[in-house]
Amino acid sequence: MHPEDELSAYLDGELHQEERDRIDAHLENCPSCRSLLEEFIELKGTFSSVMFSISEPDGFENRVIEAVAREYRVRNLGKLWLFVPMLAVMLFGLVAVACWPLAIQLLKGLLVIGKALLYTTSLAVADMPLFSGVAGVLTLILLIASILSLRRLLRSTAR
Repeated sequence: MHPEDELSAYLDGELHQEERDRIDAHLENCPSCRSLLEEFIELKGTFSSVMFSISEPDGFENRVIEAVAREYRVRNLGKLWLFVPMLAVMLFGLVAVACWPLAIQLLKGLLVIGKALLYTTSLAVADMPLFSGVAGVLTLILLIASILSLRRLLRSTAR
């Protein structure tokens, strides 16, 4: 049996001693495996000489260093996603504490205005049933048209 699959490992010195001895004994008696090993040796030498003749392009090292520096800056900016919302919450809390009396007065005023608008609207609806009926029908028509338009839009984007 020919050890063709093991010749590359043999050449690279990756085999145990007993495996090397077995392949050495086989190579003494097998010219085809010796020839294949010589081809591997020649191929390895050609490959090595080609690999060492290739040099990196001008400025390659500087471009790599700059790319790593850019990536480092982007990753450090990524940590700000937590800082900005925390700062916003703290600022909101500070403003809320500082303006609390004014906010209470503002809310009380808005509540009074809301009650007045609700009372006025209820009186207007009671006094003008035709107007409120027309407004209700127009609102329903607008709602149905919006739903149908959204449905058609969603179907066209799904295709």
